[in-house]
Amino acid sequence: MFLRQSRLAFGWLITLLGCALLTGCNNSDNSIVIEKSANEDITVTPPRYGKVGDGLLNEQLEAIRAEFAMPALGGFIVYGDELIELDVAGVRVSTGQALVTKLDKWSIGSFSKSMTATVAARLVEQGLIRFDSRVSDVFPELIGKINPEFESVTLTALLSMTSGFKRDLDSMYSGKWHLDQRGMVEQRYAWTQEVLTTQPEVTHGTYLYSNAGYVVAGHMLERVTGQSWEALVKQEVFIPLGMENIGFGPASYGDPEGQPSGHQMREGQWHPITPADRVDLPNVVGPAGLVSTTLTDLSYYLRAYLAGARGGDNLIGANSYTRLLTPVSPEYGLGWILTPNNNSFHHNGFTGTFYLDNLVLPEKNIAILAVTNGDTSNAKQAVEKAIQVMQQRFEAQHKDNL
Repeated sequence: MFLRQSRLAFGWLITLLGCALLTGCNNSDNSIVIEKSANEDITVTPPRYGKVGDGLLNEQLEAIRAEFAMPALGGFIVYGDELIELDVAGVRVSTGQALVTKLDKWSIGSFSKSMTATVAARLVEQGLIRFDSRVSDVFPELIGKINPEFESVTLTALLSMTSGFKRDLDSMYSGKWHLDQRGMVEQRYAWTQEVLTTQPEVTHGTYLYSNAGYVVAGHMLERVTGQSWEALVKQEVFIPLGMENIGFGPASYGDPEGQPSGHQMREGQWHPITPADRVDLPNVVGPAGLVSTTLTDLSYYLRAYLAGARGGDNLIGANSYTRLLTPVSPEYGLGWILTPNNNSFHHNGFTGTFYLDNLVLPEKNIAILAVTNGDTSNAKQAVEKAIQVMQQRFEAQHKDNL
């Protein structure tokens, strides 16, 4: 499924990965080496990453993992409708010996936002809600009880982060939501009421990254369907795509020995995170970033988006893909971060203990994703370098067509 012909020319990642790829890497065997010959001429030895299909992706990921001292690192490349390369390196828990496997689940953080936007598009296609549906349309009982500036906030504004809402509710860090025993729909209604009584952080229409707003968007979808966001994302995204290995929250909490643990750096050492650390996000913020899943399942998702961005109909129609991938602000569409020339898109995800990023290049018919199970700036650098290396491996395989 989703097979489309590749176009020619495969460009460098500079516009998306930026200076971090050029300056964020330590010296390693894969660094560009400047050498002086006997006659003082300077030559450049380029990095050698191999090519797709040579069986060396694991070796490359292990080198990057070691370079940035991460517990584990995984990644894959999708080309058209094919998963052409996937591998992992490192350990599930920094204090243990169990190696990560290709079947393990990773927390994907805010990459889940694109899934919430996809659910919204599915429901719009079904006529259950509109992108221009307002908060006051979906929650008429709140009119006169909330900040009047927010009554006209639309689903589009929430999904594009132009609602004016602050990034997070202050109460998210108080422990209040961790202790709440009510059902998810009831909790998200309480969250929505709390957000709607705050003051705007920025002028409506101005982009400001907002987890708080994504929870409200998720609850709007809950209200019009009568189902929880968790049930909706399964029904509207995971099941249609055949994504079978899905959880909400860290997978290691239910299987400490069998899944990768998230990590934080404490006193110079990796600390594996358990429920006792109480650093995980409360379940109420699910629509903003609590999915955990396997690399293979994520490849199904990116294959659908790669085909959709190239004009195909699958999970949602081509017009819906266009809507989600059209900039509302220079920085953001609906659930996706867009590049200035709009020729690629991605969404990173950071839970405080895992870091993920990806790159979708529709004109090149390729999508790449990498993830690691630790925090610190090294996590971002390791993931970005892994994406760079996988792109180089793809280019090496297809150099005759580029």
